[in-house]
Amino acid sequence: MIQRLLIALVFLLCTLVFTWQVVSLTRDWTLQKLHQQGSDELLQVITQLRNALDEYRYLPFLISQDTDVKGLLDQPTPEIGKEVSLYLEQTNLVAGSSSLFVLNDQGKALAYSHWRDEKDFFLGSHQQQLYYQQAQNGHRGRQFSLNVATERPAYFLSSPIYDGTRFTGAAVVRIEVQQLVNKLRSTGNVLLSNSAGVLFFTTGPFRLFNAVEPQARVSFLDLSDGVRTSTWEKDEHRWLARSVTLDDLEWRVTVLSDTEIVKRNVRNASLFSFGGCIAFGLLGLLFRERHLKIRSQNETRQALARNEAQQKSIINHAQVGLFLVDSKGLISFANEMALQQFSVSMGLIISRPLTELLAADDTPLDRLLSRLEWEGFSPLIGYESVGLRGDSTEFPVMISVRKMQALEHASNDISSSRATAKQFIVTIIDISRRKGLELQLKRANESLEHKVEERTQALREAQNELVQAGKMAALGRMSTAVAHELNQPLTAIRNYLAICKQLLGQPQLLSESLREVDDLTQHMAEITSQLKTYAYKKPEEKQPVSMQMVIEHSLHLFLKRIDEENVILSTIVPEELIYVLGDNARLEQVIVNLIKNALDAMSDASVRKLSIELADQDGVTITVSDSGKGIDEGVRHSLFDPFVTSKKMGDGLGLGLAIVKSILRDLDGDVQVTDSCFGGACFTVILPSVTERHK
Repeated sequence: MIQRLLIALVFLLCTLVFTWQVVSLTRDWTLQKLHQQGSDELLQVITQLRNALDEYRYLPFLISQDTDVKGLLDQPTPEIGKEVSLYLEQTNLVAGSSSLFVLNDQGKALAYSHWRDEKDFFLGSHQQQLYYQQAQNGHRGRQFSLNVATERPAYFLSSPIYDGTRFTGAAVVRIEVQQLVNKLRSTGNVLLSNSAGVLFFTTGPFRLFNAVEPQARVSFLDLSDGVRTSTWEKDEHRWLARSVTLDDLEWRVTVLSDTEIVKRNVRNASLFSFGGCIAFGLLGLLFRERHLKIRSQNETRQALARNEAQQKSIINHAQVGLFLVDSKGLISFANEMALQQFSVSMGLIISRPLTELLAADDTPLDRLLSRLEWEGFSPLIGYESVGLRGDSTEFPVMISVRKMQALEHASNDISSSRATAKQFIVTIIDISRRKGLELQLKRANESLEHKVEERTQALREAQNELVQAGKMAALGRMSTAVAHELNQPLTAIRNYLAICKQLLGQPQLLSESLREVDDLTQHMAEITSQLKTYAYKKPEEKQPVSMQMVIEHSLHLFLKRIDEENVILSTIVPEELIYVLGDNARLEQVIVNLIKNALDAMSDASVRKLSIELADQDGVTITVSDSGKGIDEGVRHSLFDPFVTSKKMGDGLGLGLAIVKSILRDLDGDVQVTDSCFGGACFTVILPSVTERHK
């Protein structure tokens, strides 16, 4: 007992020493990897910051080259100033900067992108600002401004404006730091501070617009590879820090990597190493138990012998035919039911192959019974074959072959012979009655299938007649609509041609009449193009398409009409690009048709509101809502059918929504119509999103 206790204590001591060594190596290796990851993350953050700034560097120079801007600096009038401010407002929206403004040679603002909201901006002077002085000296200026009072740090870019060689002013772009850091994609905590150490951006638990150093305890750590790194501690958090100062921006960029992974790896290493040692000890105990198990095998043999006798007794009284065969397929025992089924006696079949009791042409079963001695034997369940009685008559049987479980255990005994120990039980069931019932059922099924085919053919013919009737009805509506649409321009063309004959001596009036004829033929071409678009679909390869770009291009076609009709436009589009599979032309046609229908529906409305919303939640959805008169419930079920329209005769063929439905069907999408919150109609386009997006 004392000896076993000493062995256990020595084993435990060795286990603890080994675990301590593994933990030390794991901690140092994890810190090295974390230090390298922090360096890579720091480089990525710096690259992303510079890329974000580079997106706006062109703006000051672009504005400085604008002729209206130069004209404003040459002749500063309120009218020109308003036009330039509108130009800066639109440019600022497109570029995504914070604000744009133009300064004269005295540092006064003459135009400002936010002139609608911040009119007092024109009262101040920028002459003392570094970005203005740099532009005044002929350089492209840049300046970082940290306004603790407003808590809105910003970065300024400027470009000088010249009239020949004379400095006339400067174009300035203001970019809030928040816009730059929104483009950062970092897994660690990022801190940005100025040259004075004041923190103006962080993703960690630090206070903004305060000094960085007092907020954390900094210590240094030497790794085994010779690298000296620093660690930051705050409250209960600990990070591995990597920092660098950007001289041109006067920023200090710091990336903090959480050291929780170090604790986790150390904990896992200790568990695995300690557990492995314990498992090794348990394996030794297992070998000892194996030795004890071999000692009890003699008792097991006796129990298996008794089990074999019991199994034979059960087999002999079973109500199905049962055979015991050896690994060579020779019969060693058969119960009374099996002898009755095959009309034979025990003396005739004992030690003979089981295959003699089956039909000679059952090759698969013969192959199985000849391979029973294989180690890869698998049981045979419910195999149908043909039995052969003693009087040479045949009858259908169902055969199952299994290995005797108790004798299988006995065969594992080292002292016994495997070849003689293996035995198999074969179950024989007479299925003559079942086969007769199956034959009757088969005949009934064949009769039923024949009746079903006759009924299906009758339904198919009726369906074809209904489809043909629908086609004829659609063709009638199409003919009426096309005839009416084309009749008016044709009548007008004949009238204008008659006028042209009278005005052959008046070229100016003749030219106006011919222009009207050209417009009418163009209108007829648009009518036929709708029919062509609906009837013919060009197969094209689908590619990722930006839905923001599709909406922007589609709206551009209606900007003049929206302005003329005093339509209140509202667009809700996320900043992150959303892509769908398709092509620009057909997707723009979908949005254009929906916008045109919305504008047409609001032609008689006192208040015209148009809303376009883009979202990506369980699929891409584009919602177009208007404040028109809405859609009657009676026509909603056929709204997307060809030549169905609520407009007056002559205002359209009713193919717009049918084309939309057809295009979306090709793109695996759908369109739904509901009531708008403005009181009109709301069309929702649903498309599958693309999982891989452009960064």
